[in-house]
Amino acid sequence: MTGNGETLLQPGRLWWNWFGEQYFVPQYVAKPRTEEDVRQIVLAARRLGISIRASGAGHSNPAIVPTPGIHVDFDEFRDIVSFDHDTLRVVVRPGIRVGDLSRALKEQGMSLNNQGDIDTQSIAGAIVTATHGAGITLPCLSAQMIAARIVTADGNILELSAEKDGELFKAFRTSLGMFGLIVSITIQAVPSYNIHKRSWNTDTEDCLESLHELLRDNRTFWFFWLPLKESADLYELPSGAVSSKATRENDICHMRVYNAAPVADPPPTVGPGEQFGHSSAIYPNVYLPNFREVEYAVPFASFEQTFDELRALFKTKYPEALYPIECRAVKADDSYLSAYSERDGYALSVSGPMEESSWGLLRDVDAVFERHDGRPHWGKHHFMSPSRMEKLFPRYDDFKRLRREIDPDGVFLNDHLRALFT
Repeated sequence: MTGNGETLLQPGRLWWNWFGEQYFVPQYVAKPRTEEDVRQIVLAARRLGISIRASGAGHSNPAIVPTPGIHVDFDEFRDIVSFDHDTLRVVVRPGIRVGDLSRALKEQGMSLNNQGDIDTQSIAGAIVTATHGAGITLPCLSAQMIAARIVTADGNILELSAEKDGELFKAFRTSLGMFGLIVSITIQAVPSYNIHKRSWNTDTEDCLESLHELLRDNRTFWFFWLPLKESADLYELPSGAVSSKATRENDICHMRVYNAAPVADPPPTVGPGEQFGHSSAIYPNVYLPNFREVEYAVPFASFEQTFDELRALFKTKYPEALYPIECRAVKADDSYLSAYSERDGYALSVSGPMEESSWGLLRDVDAVFERHDGRPHWGKHHFMSPSRMEKLFPRYDDFKRLRREIDPDGVFLNDHLRALFT
């Protein structure tokens, strides 16, 4: 082969995601280190007439990455470009991991406004799938992106920002890599803060009775419903303190609250089930990739009914199902395809073992979410169809129109995405 782009292409090799569910061998793999590398790779794809998909850390469940064409691996394109201490903004490359960015911000006197409990995803992957933390005043991670540079299907650099690009940027926020290859992202950070975390176990009835009070009175509250005594072990959940209202070992909730404190404040004395430290250290937890997961966000007002139906489903049809159900409230954002697009949501994550039998459970769970207008987390398994998308996302048609304008030939599509977004 000849030309700069072609010299960056290596014979394809096996790639698999974090869970080992998605795997493929593309025609070529490319590992860019510069913006120009990315541009040349796209131009090479156009000359060869093949498609492109990029990967970060491979944390998504569905087949977002697989392509028969060029697999762009961003693992070596993960540096920090700049910090701006006056505006609290940081510019990063797409492959940087959320945890690495969060720890680097600490050294600069900053923090991410919020993040989830896994921090090993790439920042680009977390943003374009609308990955989130929890808190009724805190939107998903994509809302922290205020600008980006992408290489479009024609090989040109397109600079996008929330300030100047309006509706296009709202569509881009959660675009699953369909608009182009990201080469830099500008994140709006906040002043550095510590977190005082408290965790405890209590009966489910106690959790639900105090739900709205806990959401209102804490920066972040979320809980895991544990159907059986052994459930906590699957997610390595600490036992924490035990509420005086906890009367049983099964059908209980593992509760968590996080509240911010200025880094200049002295640390408090921590008791059982408590932690205190910088946001970069307190948010993340360790999970083994031993589960198959779906997650949907229902309208905030529908949470209790949805949760009751899932709880009943586990107790009646799946009494031996072990995996916890994770429940987190998230503030609305302006992205076209976020699960929180223009509505506050309550996310419920349901998992099963990496076995064929899990699909029956997840299909039944999906039916509950469909009844309650649940929107999918794009990094988790889902059962979306165009008809469901039209019902759930008011800007679905607008998104598809903008995607076709940006990439009319579908260079950045694969089979999984083409079925929903053409």
